[in-house]
Amino acid sequence: MSAAPAHDLTGHTVLVTGASGPGIGSGVCDALHAAGARLVINDVLDEHVGKTVRRYPGAVGVVGDVSRPDDVARMFTEAIDRAGPLTGLVNNAGVGLITPMLDATQAEFDRIVDIDFRGVWLMSQAFARSAAAHGRPGAIVNVSSVHAGKTIGRYAIYASAKAAVEGLTRACAVEFGSIGVRCNAIAPGYVPINRDLVPPGYPAHDASWIATHTNSEQVLPRTIEPIDCGWAVRFLLSEQSRCITGQVITIDAGLTARLYNGDMSARIYADRERQATLRAQGPDTP
Repeated sequence: MSAAPAHDLTGHTVLVTGASGPGIGSGVCDALHAAGARLVINDVLDEHVGKTVRRYPGAVGVVGDVSRPDDVARMFTEAIDRAGPLTGLVNNAGVGLITPMLDATQAEFDRIVDIDFRGVWLMSQAFARSAAAHGRPGAIVNVSSVHAGKTIGRYAIYASAKAAVEGLTRACAVEFGSIGVRCNAIAPGYVPINRDLVPPGYPAHDASWIATHTNSEQVLPRTIEPIDCGWAVRFLLSEQSRCITGQVITIDAGLTARLYNGDMSARIYADRERQATLRAQGPDTP
């Protein structure tokens, strides 16, 4: 059997939620468009959707809130009417929250859960129903986070929602397999925004923090870019991942693989070398 072209998505139509921002969604759209996929761009503001659609020839836009069932149903109807049956869904839409658990409000909790988790459920359910109705296989890729498995203070609600997304990913893989729908997720580490896509005056990320994080806390001393996430999504939507489902690919440059960051590791190594030197000098060494 001849191998399929590497990650070729020609003939595929993929809906990407939250696709108009300068973050991970931009890398996903770039990678999928370059692979030949037709994009269906989703976001909550018409002007943002229109601007993004113009970057990708052949793309169409659907405006709507992924956390609202009526919006989700309408978006799928519009997408299929304008672009044909969908073969892929990327649940990228999401919001963050950094606040102590004891200070979080009910409204903040509801917003995170509604968009980051409920939206993934509603969109995945609608996609699977559409795939079954049209008799076409397909693939879903959810955007999780390294916080789903390991987190830090003030991220409790966000981390919990992303952990729920990973649980849903596995459950969807089990339930949708019989209709030919695969479901996987990516879990990115820290991904700075694409500066080429933000307007003048947009707040810049702290360069010194990024440098410290990249060089001391990650294993690979390189910045994770939106396109790195896009390439992983492209693979998970392609024929080359046809036997992969229910999995989470972590894109964190080794952040979660190590026990300590670079500074702590250096202190541990220095202490061990000092102890070894003392032992070599004998018990009478002052």
